[in-house]
Amino acid sequence: MSALSIEVSVVLTISVPAFGWLIVELLHREGRKLATISLLFALATLLLASYNLLIYFSGEATSETFTLVSFQNMKIVSFLVDEISVVISFLVVLVGFLILMFSTGYMSPKNKEHPIEEGYAWFYAMMLVFMASMVGVIFSYSLVTMAMFYELTGLCSCTLIGFYHEKEKPIYSAQKALYLTHIGGLFLFLAVAVLYMSAGSVTFGSLKLLNPFMRTVVVLLITVACWAKSAQIPFYTWLPDAMVAPTPVSAYLHAAAMVKVGPYLLFRTVQYAAPVRPEASLVIGIMAIVTMIYALIMYLPQLDMKRLLAYSTIAQLSYMFLALAFASAGSLDGLRSAMFHVWNHAYAKALFFLTAGALSYATGTRFLNSYRGLAEKSKLLALSFTVAALAISGVPPLNCFYSKFSIFVAGFSTGALWTDVLTIIAIGESVCCFVVLLHWTTRCVYGRPSARVKDMLPLPTGIKVALAVLIVMCFVSAYLFFPIMEQITFRG
Repeated sequence: MSALSIEVSVVLTISVPAFGWLIVELLHREGRKLATISLLFALATLLLASYNLLIYFSGEATSETFTLVSFQNMKIVSFLVDEISVVISFLVVLVGFLILMFSTGYMSPKNKEHPIEEGYAWFYAMMLVFMASMVGVIFSYSLVTMAMFYELTGLCSCTLIGFYHEKEKPIYSAQKALYLTHIGGLFLFLAVAVLYMSAGSVTFGSLKLLNPFMRTVVVLLITVACWAKSAQIPFYTWLPDAMVAPTPVSAYLHAAAMVKVGPYLLFRTVQYAAPVRPEASLVIGIMAIVTMIYALIMYLPQLDMKRLLAYSTIAQLSYMFLALAFASAGSLDGLRSAMFHVWNHAYAKALFFLTAGALSYATGTRFLNSYRGLAEKSKLLALSFTVAALAISGVPPLNCFYSKFSIFVAGFSTGALWTDVLTIIAIGESVCCFVVLLHWTTRCVYGRPSARVKDMLPLPTGIKVALAVLIVMCFVSAYLFFPIMEQITFRG
């Protein structure tokens, strides 16, 4: 028998990083020592997330829901424990831990691009709250609970995007991110209200109580909220502007926090509400493809590595929404492949962003045309750049190949013409993405070192370890997720 119940462990997984925020704020005068303190709280959270995995898949815990706060039979604070919530929460915490480890080297006066001598409490405290709020999102069963953590992730991202608050651009970008994602939050609140009035409950499970029309209305309202959080058209503009944040913030935003709220929320909605009206599935699918194509076009003029990666994230999120469009039409493969890509993309995108951060730390610039000859100067950065680019492009045997392939299979297996057409377009985007990223990989990795690369600083241990772990995960993460895919089912 386990010493700690899964319910208590889940609550602690949310509470420990939140408590870490309080401790970091109380010790705000400790400066760079706060890096170690925050890393310890992240490690404790990672151990709890690992414990959740262990007892769930060992059979000591089963899929269940539990409620902490209710009002007149309405579940206000309610959580869901199943194979996806324990796995994706582990992903959120593991990537967060690695990013905080990276930050112990990056958040330093030695940083060539942005020497950092203050603001440590601000950064580390809010990163811990960010982790807590994302874990809360993952375990949410009540849509009221989801809405609470949805807004908290927006607040965390706003404060972190505005880290360099002495400059005008970060403040503008932070406010823009808050406003645009909050617009999406209003649609989520409206969905909660419609659900409560129609079904008398606010949990994901109550979606199946709605008639087909009202169920489709709620799904579309939630979809708009997901578009805002995941920077899909028409809300996409906040994400490229958010690249003014410190790179560890950008890495967490794009890999495992904030923007992943969108596909995860829509996954839970579709899991309980599918199938919806064909028109709704078509809307979700077409918007995913339109966003994907626009993001691909915006790859071309980018020289700023972080802005290129921002548009890459927008496109990769569109793959997840495309898979969920297939799922909303009744495709179980679409449902499974969406979470598969969430899992794989997190490691690849974290690696790519942390590579960008390591390059800017060591060279003082994040412009791609300033990098050349990485293979001669830094084997680790050359390898991390190459692996990340090929993984995002979907090149086998790297992780995103398997999840992209499963999305394409889902599209072709539904038997509908529109899914075939959208899948073919998505394959075209994947090929073009490979061409663009291959161009930058060969240009930056090979050749004689440029002046910036020749004079680059040595990388701190924290940066090296984080990159090394993520490189390994880009090779193995798909294989770790394969056994879990068979357990993902519809619940409507």
